[in-house]
Formats: sequence, C-alpha cells, structure tokens
Amino acid sequence: MMYKFFTGVVAIAAMSFLVSCEGPAGPAGVDGTDGTDGVAGNLSCLECHTQVNMDAIQSQYATSGHGIGAYVAYTSGTGRAACVQCHTHEGFLYVLEGVPNADHSGNPAIPTDIFNATEVGCGTCHSNHGSLEDSIEAPIRTVAAVTAVADGTVIDFENNSNLCANCHQSRASYLASESIDSVKVGGVMVAVADGNVGISSSRTGPHHGPQSNMLVGVLGYGTSSTATHTGVGCTACHMGESNGEEGGHTFFPSVENCTGCHAGATSFDINGKIASFDTRMAAIKAKLVEKGIVVDATDLAVVGQYPLAEFKAYWNWISLKEDLSHGVHNPGYTNTMLTVAEAGLGLK
Repeated sequence: MMYKFFTGVVAIAAMSFLVSCEGPAGPAGVDGTDGTDGVAGNLSCLECHTQVNMDAIQSQYATSGHGIGAYVAYTSGTGRAACVQCHTHEGFLYVLEGVPNADHSGNPAIPTDIFNATEVGCGTCHSNHGSLEDSIEAPIRTVAAVTAVADGTVIDFENNSNLCANCHQSRASYLASESIDSVKVGGVMVAVADGNVGISSSRTGPHHGPQSNMLVGVLGYGTSSTATHTGVGCTACHMGESNGEEGGHTFFPSVENCTGCHAGATSFDINGKIASFDTRMAAIKAKLVEKGIVVDATDLAVVGQYPLAEFKAYWNWISLKEDLSHGVHNPGYTNTMLTVAEAGLGLK
C-alpha cells in the first residue's frame, strides 16, 4: 500500500512538472537591460482551471440539454448520418473538419454513420489552446459565419454564438412562392398544385431548434426582419453569470442576464408579449386541429392536400413552436408570422 501511495505521489509530481507552462512575457527591458518578469504560467491557467471552477461548470452542464445527451443512442448507428452531426461529439467534429455529411433528407453524400458515439461534451465546443501568447480565453472550435441549410442565408452573429448556429437552425426551407412545383420541406417533397400543398409526412417542419433562423428573421412566411436580439446572439442571454440553475453552462436563459437591457425585469414576459404569444398560438393550433391539419394530442401534421394559405399557417405555427422562445428571440418577426397564420386560417 505504501509503495502504491509513493508511486502515485511521484506520478502527480511528474505530471505537474510536465504541464507547467510559461505565462505571457513581461515588457522588454530598456537598452538591453532585463525586462519585467511575466505572469507565472500556472497562475494564468488557474484563472479558469481551478477545481472549484471546473466542478461548477461540470455541475451546470450536467443539467443542460446538451449534457443529458438523450438522443446519442438513438442517432448512433446505421442510417443516422443526418442526425449524428449535431447529436454526437464525433459527428459534430466530423462535419467541422469538412467531411461531407448527410443532407437534411437523410441521404449522405459520403456514408458517415457513427457507431458507439458519445454525447456532446467540453471538447465538442472547445478546442485546445493553440498558444498562450495572445489570449488565454476558452478556445472555441469555430466562430465562423454559418450558411443556413434551409435557404443559404449567411448567419453571422460576429461572436461565439456562431458556434451554436451550426446546429440550432432549420433543417428545411419553407415555400418561397406559389409558382414553384415542389419543394423539400422537413426532408420530404411536398407538391404545389392548383393552390394546394400536399403534406406527405407527419413531421413536416423545420425540425427541432431553428433558433438562429428565427433570430435573423428568415424562418417562415412573412416579411423578414431582424431585431435587437439578432445582434446579441445566443450566449449573452443563455450563458453569462450562473446561479447554478440558470445561465453559464446550463444554457438556460436567466432573467438576470436580461436586466442589462430590460431594467427591472422580473420575468421573461416583457410587456406581456409572451402571454399574448401563447394565446395567439393556442388559437392557431385549435383552428389547425379543427381543419384536420394537426393532431391535437401529438402536434403532428396530418398527411393530405391543403390550401397554400393553410399550409403557410401550419408552417409558421410549427416553426414558432419549435423555436421554443415564445417569441422572445425576435418579437417583431414573430408578430408577422402569427399574423400571416391567423389570416390564412380566417382568424383575422
């Protein structure tokens, strides 16, 4: 036992020696004299990598949707190449490396099924420090602008939120006009004929999580428009300071993180807009159910032919539902989409 303890201590000491690093250099000396010593490397690392800090982040992350990893097993295996790119660690990195993956119809350009995949974790979003000379901030895998899968719109929040947009976007486009013959919606072809749209899948829609499209105002029918939250992006509201249950790496938005712009806010329902949104959405769903377009208990679409105006109403409703923000992401554009849906169903 003593031998094992001794060798363990030696191993830890050796590891400490190996990972010790130099901090940023101090200012150069004048006329060849010695300059000021730089910051100790280990102290620079410990600004983030203390046990307390890392435990707090791990605890927060464990409560998040990403940390739970509910769909990893479902998307790992044969025929899931279109899913693994966002639902697994390996799939996301595979796509970032530029390897062609499946399009949103589920047909891979190159087979990229991944078996025994793991959940999205720290290393999915964060890479290793390339250098400590310029910055010691947490390195992000990518902050490049994202080209939307649905319609080719360039989404650029000009901050770390671009990382989120890689996955938090619609996987299908809406109908651009009444003149086209068909379009891929939710991974299936829907025909447009004589003013009617044929829904051929119960899951027709943008798929889950089209938040970045909503933020930039290109998710559904209605005049596209951006808003203040477009410039903010994702991380300012969904991260920021954390109380352990909201903010930080829980990714749950915190009201406290909103008070910088909305002074005195005590809930997300600023000026009653969420309450209004919920009321209008409920009325739209009731009408869709009444017309036989949506199943009340499941919110799934009913396969069939529908007037284009009613399809527009369905698309806007399901897209706003999947956005999950109750209109907060883009209030003005949300109002436009709701108005189009209401008009298409004769509610206005």
